[in-house]
Amino acid sequence: MGMIKFRSPALPLPWKDYNPDQQNQLIRALNIYFSQLDSTTPLQAEYFRGRGDQLVQPYAMLISSVDQASAGITSENLIEYDPPSITNGITVVNNTKIYVPYAGQYLVTFSLQVTNRGNSAGEFEVWAKRGNINIESSNTRFDIAARKSSTIWSHIVPTITLIFDVTDPNTEYFQLAWWSDKTTVYLENYAAGTSPSRPAIPSVIFTINLISANP
Repeated sequence: MGMIKFRSPALPLPWKDYNPDQQNQLIRALNIYFSQLDSTTPLQAEYFRGRGDQLVQPYAMLISSVDQASAGITSENLIEYDPPSITNGITVVNNTKIYVPYAGQYLVTFSLQVTNRGNSAGEFEVWAKRGNINIESSNTRFDIAARKSSTIWSHIVPTITLIFDVTDPNTEYFQLAWWSDKTTVYLENYAAGTSPSRPAIPSVIFTINLISANP
């Protein structure tokens, strides 16, 4: 990657005789220059140029290959994930807590296969948590119709995108939680299909990747 408009400072002209002021000016100028070299985001860089195919950023794609049931109409349900198979630097603790390696802004996108097995319509809400504390204004509500028959459930697929900001990656972690007023509402996993061959349907698909340092 090449930095544009990254320039060394002008060095002071030498004096005929030793002078401490001139020496101090030289040291200050060199200090500015080497500070720029040491910086990962120098202020003097107007923009970056290049293909970027050598950049490696934290990311993960997580799924759940099991059904996830409601714990009750007065209970919060934490979304669980399989052990990560596509990840770089992002880890999952206790199947629910997502830790990132660096402070910054992370783009989160997820979709849920929500099923209602009951005979009456139900409410479904999903929201985000930081360190076991609800993130303000992160909740979304959906209404799910009653099942179509005794063997055919009713389905919706909420797909949501949000930004998760992290200041301390050692203590802050991301979780998703959901609630329903019906115990007949599930996050449903479906096995691969046949005739024609079709992939399995995870109950949860979750992606996260770093998009920016903190402002």
